Order: sequence, then structure tokens, then C-alpha cells
Amino acid sequence: MARRQIWAFLDVLAVLTCLGIAACSPTTHDSSPTVAATAQSPTPTFASARSTQSAGVYRIATGDSLDVAVFRQPDLSRTVDVDGSGQILLPLIGAMPAAGKTVRELEAEITRQLGAKYLQSPQVSVALKDAVGQRITVEGQVKGPGVRHAKGQTTLLRILAESGGFTETADQTAVMVFRQAEEGRVVMRYDANAIRAGQAPDPVILGGDTVVVDDSAGKVAWRQFRDVLGVAGGGVGLARAAAF
Repeated sequence: MARRQIWAFLDVLAVLTCLGIAACSPTTHDSSPTVAATAQSPTPTFASARSTQSAGVYRIATGDSLDVAVFRQPDLSRTVDVDGSGQILLPLIGAMPAAGKTVRELEAEITRQLGAKYLQSPQVSVALKDAVGQRITVEGQVKGPGVRHAKGQTTLLRILAESGGFTETADQTAVMVFRQAEEGRVVMRYDANAIRAGQAPDPVILGGDTVVVDDSAGKVAWRQFRDVLGVAGGGVGLARAAAF
């Protein structure tokens, strides 16, 4: 049994050595931005980490939840959901389009419709209670994967921190951010170590983005090597103990 474990240890050591050689091989990196994939393309392309990023103005989306308040009119104030057709249902007004509008635009439209038929100088406020378009999905080798919400200007390091940080085998040098842009789906790659060291800017993460952290092949191999070493060492120790 001890001999079999030692051979397993040597096999893993050989694999780890090969991975180490591959990791040390020189590679070239093209830092120039690539053309983003079109909406019809099934495969996303890689965009430069220096791509222009603009949070813009949030537009209401299907599935969002809104708090609509009419001053001194509690019967007209309520929380509404944007349905599959992009509409909300309000007292007096009935169904009205909301998806695609900004909060201020919807506020102005509700004010206009209430003022035209029902109230004199209505004061309306609309607030996002839960915005599907502000959700950020974090997957892969982080300690707390899941859905986060963009609050103000959210950066990559902040999202990673809110997700508990990296796991032991995470590849911190190739964090992927998937984004749906006007020209199609694009993927951006970032080196978290370089960002932390101040060698690269901390990019803004937008609502709707998906952050993916993959395993590092070298770290996975090292963990396997360490595990086998522990088993092999224990097996040899047991064999020696049995001999005495």
C-alpha cells in the first residue's frame, strides 16, 4: 500500500513539474482592443481592459419593482412591479408603459396623467425598490458566489470583496467580466493582483454584468500534490509503525 501511494505521489509531482514548465514559458499579450461580438455571434470576444465604461442613466427594466408615492394621496401610493410587457398598473391611470424609461421620465409621465384628469398640481416621486438591471452576478472561485446589487459606483475589487474574496485555487490574474453591450456580448479580462498593486485601474462594474473567477491549473495541481503528499506520508508512517 505504501509503495502504491509513493508512486501516486511521484505521478502528481511529474504533473506539477510539467505545469510549472508551461507556466514559465514565454507568452505574448496583445493589449490592443478587439472588436466586440455582434448580437448574432454565439461566441463573445475579448475586449481591452481599457474599454470605455460608462454607467449612464439607469432605465427601468421588466421585472423591476418601483415605489410610487403621491404626496398626501396614500390610496394612490404603492409598490408596483414592471410586468412582462414592460407596464405598471396604477390607480386611476391603469396600465402604463414603464420599461425603457428613466425614473425621472416615469415620474414626469405619472404627474402629467394625474394632473390632466384627477389632481391639481400632484407631487409624485418614483424610486427603484429592486432593479433587475442593477444586479451583478458573481460566479466561480469566490467564497460567496451569488447576486449583488450595484450601489452607486461599484468596482471590481469591491464586488470581489463583497463576495468574500478568492478561494484557495482561484486564478486572480484572469478575472472575466461578461457584459451585454449595444454591439453584442463582450468579455473583459482583468488582473486583480495588478489592480491591488496599483498597476492597473479598478474597473467599474455595471448592473447586468457577470463576474467569473476560474480555477488556476497550477494551484489545483499544487493542492492535489499536497493532498497526495499527506496521504503518502501517512501511509509510510503507518507502514513503519506496523513494522515495529
